[in-house]
Order: sequence, then C-alpha cells, then structure tokens
Amino acid sequence: MATSDSTGQATLTTSSTISTEKSRQVKASDQSERFHRFVSVERLGAYSDAVFSIIVTFMIIPLSTSVEDFQIYSDVKDNLIAEWHLFFIYIVCYFFVFSLWEHHVRVYEVVEHVGDVVIVLNVIQLLAASMLPFLGALLGDYHEDPLATVVFSLDFVAIAVLQLLSVLFAYRRKKMMRDNINKREAVIELCSSSGILLCLSMVSAAIAFLNTTAAWVILGLALFADTFSIVVVTIYQRFHPHEKYHTLSRYLAHRLITTRSNPDRTKNLTDGVFAIVATLIILDLTNAAANPSDTGPGSIKSELQDDKETFFSYFATFSTVGMIWYVHYTVFHPIQKLSRITSLCNKWVLLFVGVLPMGFKLISKYSTDTWDADENTAVQFNCAIIFGASICQLLTWLSGHWKREKHLHVGYGRIHVYWCLALLLVYPTISLLLFLIAFSPSTLDANAVQAIQISVPALFCVIKMCFEIYVHKAGHAYHTEDIDESDPSDGNDEASVDTNL
Repeated sequence: MATSDSTGQATLTTSSTISTEKSRQVKASDQSERFHRFVSVERLGAYSDAVFSIIVTFMIIPLSTSVEDFQIYSDVKDNLIAEWHLFFIYIVCYFFVFSLWEHHVRVYEVVEHVGDVVIVLNVIQLLAASMLPFLGALLGDYHEDPLATVVFSLDFVAIAVLQLLSVLFAYRRKKMMRDNINKREAVIELCSSSGILLCLSMVSAAIAFLNTTAAWVILGLALFADTFSIVVVTIYQRFHPHEKYHTLSRYLAHRLITTRSNPDRTKNLTDGVFAIVATLIILDLTNAAANPSDTGPGSIKSELQDDKETFFSYFATFSTVGMIWYVHYTVFHPIQKLSRITSLCNKWVLLFVGVLPMGFKLISKYSTDTWDADENTAVQFNCAIIFGASICQLLTWLSGHWKREKHLHVGYGRIHVYWCLALLLVYPTISLLLFLIAFSPSTLDANAVQAIQISVPALFCVIKMCFEIYVHKAGHAYHTEDIDESDPSDGNDEASVDTNL
C-alpha cells in the first residue's frame, strides 16, 4: 500500500513538473511574440510609395533647371539637342526607379505583417534609392567620366543587397505572409530578380573604366531583371509544374502579360507624382520671393511684374496636371485589378507628366512681345508632351477594358464609355491643334497658349453638364449592369498563380 502511495505521488510530481515546464514554454512563447512586434504592411507601403513618388519627380529637376541657362535669342532646337544626354539620363533613371518600386510592390503584396528588422531594412533601401536623382544629375554633368558610372552602379549594388535581405527577413515566418501563398516560388522569383540586379551592377562597375558604353549596356539589362526572374521561375515550373498551367509557354505568357495586381499602390504612387509635378514650379516663385533684387518702397510691384511669366506658367502647369489627374482618376476608378499592360501604359503617362514643368518653363522663357520662331518651337514642345501623356492615358483606358470582367469592379453602359472617351480626347485634340497652329507664324503667342491651357477645366465642366442633361432627359444611368463575380470566364484558373506573386 505504501508502495502504491509513493508511486502515485511520484506520478503527480512528474505531471506537475511537465505542466510547469509547458506553462514556462507558453509564457516564453508569449513573451517572444510580444518582443517580436509584427505590424501591418499597409503603412509601410504608403510611406514607401510617397518616397518613390518624390524620387521619380525630382529626377526632372536637372532638365527643368537647364532651361534657365538657355539664351533667349538662341535657337531653342539647338539648346534642346545639346541637352540630349539629360533627356537620356532622365528616361533611364526613371525606368530604373520604377523597376525598384515594382520589385518593392511584388515583395510586400504577399506579405501581411512585417517586423522591426524589415522596416529598418526598408528605410535603408529607400535611402539608397533616394540617391538616384543626385547620381543622375552627376551623370549629366560628368557623363564622360567613368567614375560617375561606377558610383551609379555601386548604388544599385547596395540596393540589390538590401532587396535580398528584405526578402529573406520578410518571408522567414509563414504567419507574416498571406494565406495560399507559394512561399518557395515567391522567394525564388524575388531573389532571382535581386541577384540578377546585383551581378549586372557589379559587372558594370568593374568594366566602367575600360568601356563606359559597355558598362551602361550591361547596367541597362538590369531593367529586365523582373523578366529574367520570371524565366527562372518558368524553368522551376519545368520540374515542379503548376496544376493549372500544363505547358511552360502558357505559364510564361500568363506571367509576362496577364498577371494582375492590386491597383492601390499604383494609385498612391501616381497621386504622389501628380501632386509634386503640379506644384514644382512654385519653387521658382518661392526662390524669386526669397531673393528679391530690390526691397525698396514700391519695388514689390516691379518684382511681381518681372515674375508674371512664371506665375502664368505655374497656373497653366497646375491646371493641366490637375485635369490630367482628373482624367486618370476617372479611368482608374472602376479598376480592381491591374494587368502588366495597364501598368506599363500608366508608367509612360507619368514619364510624360514629369516633363510638363520643363515644357511650361520653356514657354515662359521664350515668351516675347513679338512673334518668334523659337516661341512657336517651345509651344510645340509643350504640346507634344501633353499629347504623349494623354495618348498614353487613352491606351491605359483601353487596356483596362480588355477582358473587362477580370479588371473592373462593375460593367458600365454606353453612356459611361462615351463619357470617359470624351474626357480622354480633350487633351489629345487641343494639344494636336495647338501643335499644328504653331507652324503658322504670328497666329498664337505663348501667353495665348497658356491661357487656353488654364481655361481647359471650364471645358471639362461643360462636357460634364452636357452629359448630365442628356442622361436626365434620356432617363439613362451611368452604371447599368454589374459583372457576375461567379462568371466562369472570371479567370479562376489563374487564381492560384496570382496568389504566388
């Protein structure tokens, strides 16, 4: 009996010890969870989009400030041709920054929570990316010096290393990622993209002193790191075939063309770029007010008269950029998924919009009291930029309506289609007419062109009023039908691949 009691006491002691150990482990686990803080990724994305929008916009400053060095009575065509390297560097740097932003979006669109280490790595990565406008300006001034190319390439080496670290830390815990995510495939694709960027940047920096042109060609290949990484994943699919994509060609075509993403971060970046571009010329007015040539009595009147062309340019720029943003808002409002084609068209819209401050400053620079051929050339340059931005917007709208049941929230009737089309055709029509009229001497001066640009918002109001009257009389509605979410053609066969990245 005593033996039985002692055995029972030993069993109770053992059970108590195990229970105590488990409670300690649970407590330690809870403390670890509290120590490793996981926060939502949305705010990190919004902050990063704001920084990238500033980087994208500030790259136009070297081109915009170069207009101030143009001689009024010199040939504007010669001045623009002499700055060809600044245009080239702006375009190249623009696409480089966009490729970095797109990689950033792909990394965090499948992540639900991030930790402190990922946030710190993201800040350092944005720091390295924010150096690109300065390095681009450095290349503009010393484009023949190989050291400028080396420094530019080394910045991308640092960015690629930070990208790799961000992926490894962001994807290290399953609970930080969204459900139904193929983690291995996502890591392979993202690490391949960053690894390709790292290798190409290192090779470019290594051979820059031997051949600068070859270094730029190699670095230019880094723009296609995203595409190369998709090819890597396609090869991976050769040995691990996806159940919904039985052929490699079908999988590759899907990833390169029809892969869809959430448009929220694209809207954030686009709104940031439009806002900064619209207010960029106010810096010229602020600098002029901060450094007056005379502060004596009555001098403010002469100062304002001297800056009247800059004021006019600012009003015209803000009106034009604001209305192009309004059209962009109308186009993007119904979109719930972005295809790669739509994203590409939107990228070109922002490229042209970024040059608009330079176009209006050029008009202000060559505005004269008497007709001059350079004044008309400046008008044509500005109209060409507006035409390019508006045509790219039209292509964005058309690509968004391709397979509309997969891209749009709701289906719209003909009235809404006509409404959007009318808005999209305003700026292509006006800019093309002004471009052609500028070939005729003394028909329009620069101030008249800017006055027309300032009055365009009134035209949008008239168009809106006409459609409202027609809809009221005809008894139509803008939204006439909803898309059936359960439509078998809704692309369910692509859902599993879309959740990978």
